[in-house]
Amino acid sequence: MKLHILRHAKTEYSSPSGHDIDRRLQPLGIKQASLLRDYFDSLTSIEEIWCSDAQRTRQTSDILLQAIHPKPTYHVDLYLASKQDILQKIWNSDSNKELLIIGHNFGISDLVSYFTQDRIDLRTGEYICLEFHSDSWAKTSMGTAIVLDQYRPEVSS
Repeated sequence: MKLHILRHAKTEYSSPSGHDIDRRLQPLGIKQASLLRDYFDSLTSIEEIWCSDAQRTRQTSDILLQAIHPKPTYHVDLYLASKQDILQKIWNSDSNKELLIIGHNFGISDLVSYFTQDRIDLRTGEYICLEFHSDSWAKTSMGTAIVLDQYRPEVSS
């Protein structure tokens, strides 16, 4: 089983509404997401996508959708979710499909660190793929994943 994790691309520091959930991608983040889309062209095995309901994760997802085909499902509970919240969501999933989660720090970095037992801090626009030797998400636990792939496009203004 494979779990793909993506931290949203580079964002504005504030939003016109003043609410964090409404922050949008900066032009640099749009470039970053476009390079991620090109990279994702080779990742044809993703079967399910969970995306935080924040504006920046939705924008990242929209750009990626040009390369990956499952439609994402948007989850309010993934917005700034903790490692434990994401773990519970994964473990409670009825699906055993190959999954991509588009989310936020610190929850996703803590999740990756938990599964690999190695401190991994995902930067904006960074992708990582974990592999588990399991037939169910419910059977995944600390230290049961290996890193198969990791990528972050370097962009400059």
